[in-house]
Amino acid sequence: MATWTLKTIHKKSAVEKQFWYKDGKTVIRYEGYRWGEFYCENDEQPKIDLSNPDEYILSDSDYDWELASLDDGCWVEWEYPEDISEEEQEEIENAWEENYFEGMEELGWSNDDTEYILQGPLELSDEEGNVVGSGEDE
Repeated sequence: MATWTLKTIHKKSAVEKQFWYKDGKTVIRYEGYRWGEFYCENDEQPKIDLSNPDEYILSDSDYDWELASLDDGCWVEWEYPEDISEEEQEEIENAWEENYFEGMEELGWSNDDTEYILQGPLELSDEEGNVVGSGEDE
């Protein structure tokens, strides 16, 4: 079994999408990172369009990608359902700023799902670190 590494090439190309649940409501928190790197174990080289013209959602792929690193968070956006007031939104964002995951959990929110999205060209390396493909080449 070989280990393969997939990473972004351009800055601000990795997004973490967290789903928070409470009382039948879902709040989504997006955080963008300058760089993202993931790995998987597979007998054969993963077949991925490394030019990545749309987006690569790791959880929707045929491979079991694991997070290696997300570096230098640079932006955040929240997505709320219509039935969450501005006061509740402010309370949620303040809880996050003060205590991150624990702050949200103290408010009764549960993070049960997280997706990772890679945008723009990608680079794939083998377990020795040899680049086997780059979206910049395609």
